Amino acid sequence: MEIKAVLFDCDGLMFDTEIIAQQIWRDGAREYNVTLPDDFFEHITGAGGKDLLDYIASVPGADLLRKVCRARRFDLDFWRSIHTDCLNRPGLIELFQYLEKNGYPVGICSSSAREYVLALIDSCSVKLHYDTIVCGDMVKHAKPDPEIFLKGAENLDVKPENCLVLEDSKQGILASVNAGMHNCFIPDTIIPDEAMTRAIEFRCESLHEVIGLLERINRQ
Repeated sequence: MEIKAVLFDCDGLMFDTEIIAQQIWRDGAREYNVTLPDDFFEHITGAGGKDLLDYIASVPGADLLRKVCRARRFDLDFWRSIHTDCLNRPGLIELFQYLEKNGYPVGICSSSAREYVLALIDSCSVKLHYDTIVCGDMVKHAKPDPEIFLKGAENLDVKPENCLVLEDSKQGILASVNAGMHNCFIPDTIIPDEAMTRAIEFRCESLHEVIGLLERINRQ
């Protein structure tokens, strides 16, 4: 096994946004008297497209709630007003600097829209070097479909089997497996169920630990 490129998810992986997103949903659910299932966030985190819409449609009242929460969740003025570095997940800057120094091509592959992802990246005090960005509004199929990761690897001119995907969601981990890539789970808000646990190849507690993982893998 040799890792030649690293592909990042964004929300909950690079930036601590999922807890804010979940609170928006909970506040909206109380406001509109909608009951969210216990596993609601497991289903929607990292998801998009038809799968997401179909699931939300199956929850009574959630379709209207989605429109309200989406407007609040992706208010770019809000995210642009965030204080510098307050959203950074631990080890974010250090890992990006390590990858740049050691010549690893980097892709950011997020289910969210490009303009929103760029607003988050701009909240970082240090310029994060990346070679490609593929977002949910740039692909036809959402995670767990592998399209977003395969497009990222293609843009980097790296074979899927030489890519390491960093993810915090079930949908993203499954997408990496479907893409034929290696993956590393970095916990945020999602507790892996049985299917996700089987799909996880590596686990690190922070982005900083990924540095040691890469060094161990590529020494083998």
